[in-house]
Amino acid sequence: MRNRTFKALAAALVAAALVAAPLVTAGASAEETQLQGEVGKLVPFTPESNDAGYWENQTEHESKCYKVDAPESSSHGTISADKKTITLKPYEEDWWGDHWELLVIKAGNTNNVINHPEAGVAYASPENGGGNQADVSHWIVCKGEYPTEKPKDKVTETEESTTDCGDEVVVTVTTITTTPYKWDAEAEEWVLDEANAKTEEKRETRELTEEEWADCNPTTTKTTYGEWVDGEWECGDTTVTQTREVYTTVYHGEDAEPTVTTTETQTRELTAEESEQDCTPTPTPTPTVTPADPGGTPTSTDSEALAATGGGISPMFAVAGGAVLFAGVSAVAFAAYRRRQGAAE
Repeated sequence: MRNRTFKALAAALVAAALVAAPLVTAGASAEETQLQGEVGKLVPFTPESNDAGYWENQTEHESKCYKVDAPESSSHGTISADKKTITLKPYEEDWWGDHWELLVIKAGNTNNVINHPEAGVAYASPENGGGNQADVSHWIVCKGEYPTEKPKDKVTETEESTTDCGDEVVVTVTTITTTPYKWDAEAEEWVLDEANAKTEEKRETRELTEEEWADCNPTTTKTTYGEWVDGEWECGDTTVTQTREVYTTVYHGEDAEPTVTTTETQTRELTAEESEQDCTPTPTPTPTVTPADPGGTPTSTDSEALAATGGGISPMFAVAGGAVLFAGVSAVAFAAYRRRQGAAE
């Protein structure tokens, strides 16, 4: 308990020293000297700061610190070829602690102090007395342990399925997002590190179910109609019944069932002209009279018929002619008789 209290007080003193140090903030110094690499806080060198154990009492969390003399690299990090930057390696799970707690880069008479440094970032060496960036003299790195266990990465999955009716399959894309946690020193708690979230996709393809196939091939009905045809009507009717043919075809997607033909009827009103049309009287035709056959020998101009029947004259005409001839002869005879009687007297 006393050790933690001492470390907390020491850390507060270091923070105050960083604020009051003659070499103000790293941002200002980096802007003035255009240092190569990232800068934390630039603080004056002291003999005590050369010791790794010194920095174990300056960290926010319990830590273990390691010193590396330049121009060497180590399993914790590497020094650049020009000796101007230090880059830490990814933190390994089997190491003590759970994060990089502190990085101190010594060059000239100044230390570049980075709290909670990140792996993969090149951190700068300070400048020398001539205003130029100095070569790294040595560097100290500290491993820290957070007061609470780091939560496991947050894993979220979202799934989206797309139906491909052409290929008759369903494609499902699952998006998996893994978000790690990071320590928030101000809030003193673990928070999601959205900036370092990683996303991957998994694609799966399967055949359509019967219901999905039906959705891709919906049942539709196409109906076409013939022309209305009038039936017959009589004089005095005011309406007429019409009929027409109806052609119905059922489709399942692009597949068609045989077309079914039915007949439907309706009634429509007759126009005045149509209603009176059949009421016009039809004129009675004049009958053709055919003379009755009186019998006897038929009239004929055939020579053979004339020979057989006595000519082509009707027997009625022969009788009438004979009667006239007889009457004439009788008249002549009677007149002669009278003349003879008159002569005798």
